[in-house]
Amino acid sequence: MYVITTERLTLRTWQESDLENMYQINQDSHVMEFFPSKINKDLTRKFILAVNSQFDKLGYIFYAVELKKTRVFIGFIGLSFVDFNAHFSPAVEIGWRLAFEFWNQGYATEGALAVLQHGFNNLNIKKIVSFTAKKNMRSRKVMEKIGLKYDKKGDFYHPNLDKQHELCLHVLYQFNQADDPLYYI
Repeated sequence: MYVITTERLTLRTWQESDLENMYQINQDSHVMEFFPSKINKDLTRKFILAVNSQFDKLGYIFYAVELKKTRVFIGFIGLSFVDFNAHFSPAVEIGWRLAFEFWNQGYATEGALAVLQHGFNNLNIKKIVSFTAKKNMRSRKVMEKIGLKYDKKGDFYHPNLDKQHELCLHVLYQFNQADDPLYYI
């Protein structure tokens, strides 16, 4: 099992026992507000299998996240390869999805900073992006807290959504290590 730790979190590869907890998160209306739909159990299972498979190929994933003290599963934070056609791809994306009761406690920021440091310092990734529906101000705030910069020319229509869908317009944030090589050291 691969592990990254922070002061309060353990980020690790996924276990079969994570399925039910992640499914519950994927069914929460608050958590899924800026997604086109909730995610059923079968798709949640496929997500977990795909994520672990990605670790074997690329060395990074959306890591399962637990509170260090209690080992309570709270969601995921990590890196993923952008697998759709966009003006910024191919790229490595940072993302997160936490259970609603763990919002506004700094966990997304804490975990994402550790993942960025790992990506830049251990995996030698040169650029990491993040994107979300333009309306999702909470995620945008986390992106800014972790040092990603809003690319004003980077807004795009997500190719997996109909252009008329209210969530189709996305914003792009990114950090290119060449711009500030000491930022995440």
